[in-house]
Amino acid sequence: MLVRILSWNINGLRSFKTNMKQFLDSLEADIICLQETKVTRDMLEEPQAIVEGYSSYFDFSRKKSGYSGVATFCSHRSTPTHALEGLTGKHAGELFDGGGTVEVLPGQWKEEELKNLDCEGRAVITQHLLKDTEGKELRIAVINVYCPHVDPEKPERRIYKLRFYELLRQRAAAIRATGCHVIIVGDINTSHRRIDHCDPDDSEDFENRLGRRYLDMMLLPIYKNEQQYETSSTDQKARVDSAQNNYMCSSQLGKIDGMIKISDRLKLAKNRSSSLTEGSDYSRAEVNSKTREEGYGGEQQSDESLLSSSTNFQVVDTFRYFYPLKEKAFTCWHTLSNSRATNYGTRIDYIFCDKDFLTYLRDGQVLQEVLGSDHCPVAIVINGEITPAAKLPSSCTKFYPEFQGLQQKLSSYFQPKSSSTKANQNFSLQKNESSNKTWPLNGVKRKAEVTKKSARKMVCTEKQKKLSSFFTVKQNSLIDTDNEKNENPTSQNHADVNFVGHNNKEIKSDDSQDISSHELPLSQGSKGNPVSGSQKPLTLVKNSGWNFLMNGPKPPPLCPGHKEPAVLRTVKKKGPNMNRQFYACARGAGKEGDPEAQCNFFKWVGK
Repeated sequence: MLVRILSWNINGLRSFKTNMKQFLDSLEADIICLQETKVTRDMLEEPQAIVEGYSSYFDFSRKKSGYSGVATFCSHRSTPTHALEGLTGKHAGELFDGGGTVEVLPGQWKEEELKNLDCEGRAVITQHLLKDTEGKELRIAVINVYCPHVDPEKPERRIYKLRFYELLRQRAAAIRATGCHVIIVGDINTSHRRIDHCDPDDSEDFENRLGRRYLDMMLLPIYKNEQQYETSSTDQKARVDSAQNNYMCSSQLGKIDGMIKISDRLKLAKNRSSSLTEGSDYSRAEVNSKTREEGYGGEQQSDESLLSSSTNFQVVDTFRYFYPLKEKAFTCWHTLSNSRATNYGTRIDYIFCDKDFLTYLRDGQVLQEVLGSDHCPVAIVINGEITPAAKLPSSCTKFYPEFQGLQQKLSSYFQPKSSSTKANQNFSLQKNESSNKTWPLNGVKRKAEVTKKSARKMVCTEKQKKLSSFFTVKQNSLIDTDNEKNENPTSQNHADVNFVGHNNKEIKSDDSQDISSHELPLSQGSKGNPVSGSQKPLTLVKNSGWNFLMNGPKPPPLCPGHKEPAVLRTVKKKGPNMNRQFYACARGAGKEGDPEAQCNFFKWVGK
């Protein structure tokens, strides 16, 4: 038996219009971990939470609506024994042997900081019983996380991200201390090494950024195939090892269970110093002033203090364990620049596990062919079989009061009533009206009402007219105009244009009649009656659809690089050009010099 665990940043749960069960079944996984659901509890609907054949566990943002959020769906074959919202143990749920409490965390945490780190709905933990191929039973904990993203305009978020990394690492260490294996899945929001980035910097700044330096300490580089790693070309090996720089030396290499282990680089990493920010020019004073608002006290924190940890617990990148040299295994692309078409992205979605669990792994996967988000799913395959729990954990969405009929949402009182309810109300009203009337003794039906109903039905079933019919001249109107002129010689010497719809009772539209764009003399519609020489021929209005009303937008220019129509884009960045439109090459972004990537064509609209 095989167990498949899948992780996917879906960029909004409500963006999926398909049936939830069909969507989950199509992923073909036993445990499905979703990130960036962008739903809060008041926005969560029952069809999204209660899915046949699955149990679900959510963590919501308590800070703002439509932001962050993670969810784990477990098939009926993988029902967890325990589940916990968040990383601090302050929310719903519990873990085996107290592994989810605050007291077992290795470090010292302030109550305010824990609350701040766990209020954005970024983690869900589920624990399962796994039976290996030999029948041995062991516990595994799947930590589904959506790590913070650093906004360049908010330098304080960089410290928030590093502190979240530390909390995640300490929670994983606490769970492992209970004897339970740890699997961390989700959007880590950092491309670890140069091979995980489409266009890394040539300088050492790439390796010096604090997010990567923390992952250097947290990740234990172990590779399954020693020969594959050692016999690779020098250039490929240099690309893999470039992120390590001077962190490892040959004397640190050793074998563990037939695998290559690159020893811990924690001490060497701490000796390196670099700027606090990744690719920004924020000063230390700016960062400290921002951190006061986030509840970090605003004290000066050196790089070493931000990288320091209260635990030496480490995990392994499962994909690089199987494929240490595989290039362009990206999991995230920029949507607006169509970067996915040229595979110009980054690998920021990972599945980590403790080194003792590596013997149970069968494969690591990056599923770039699966579409639906700006990320693609990642997965691992485990040798074994999960023993489903007999009882669902208390934090399962099935036990939410709003899904048990015990609590009604206020919005339900403002929803339109169903058709059946309206029909019942209309029936009761008709019954009351009929009781106030005197029925004839002979039992004759009220034919007038029946006729009135049938007439109303005919009006409802009348064919809807086209918009173009409101701007044409009907021949029967020309006949009426000619007859009026013959009877009233004092009438004006021109025909009024009648718009269909202004007098529907007198003018009957003929939808099958073609409208000519040529001149039509009045005599053609007067049944052969002669036309006096003083009368001018009436010309039908030329009809060419919407082009009669508007010319439409101009065709986009061709980009000089590929001679293809350019795409229209809008500036969203704040500044003097915000909301201005421009044309750019429609192809996806790529490396400079790539003929398949977009060229440098740029043109403002209106110039």
